[in-house]
Amino acid sequence: MPTLSVTIEYERGTVVVHPHGEVDYDSAPVLIGAVEEVEGEWYGMVVDLSRVPFMDSAGLHALIALERRCRERGSRLTVTGIQEQPARLLDLVSLGGFFATTA
Repeated sequence: MPTLSVTIEYERGTVVVHPHGEVDYDSAPVLIGAVEEVEGEWYGMVVDLSRVPFMDSAGLHALIALERRCRERGSRLTVTGIQEQPARLLDLVSLGGFFATTA
């Protein structure tokens, strides 16, 4: 059973996604599904990982899928609040520079 919850806010044309919990094989579809339900006009997306202590390869796949969706809309995904384990994973697979990141 996925233990991930996702809230979404809209701030000045930007979709801000707040996952809370681990993003793994079981829960990554919850993250992708929440974003797929976003409607209306938006010009950028921020995924705040400050409440994600753990992410596996399925979580990476989810971030790549979200980045692809942004690219299709002519925008870019920004990932913020990256905790230690997800940051190590991004660096390990050389995706640390793939996403725009902020502290």
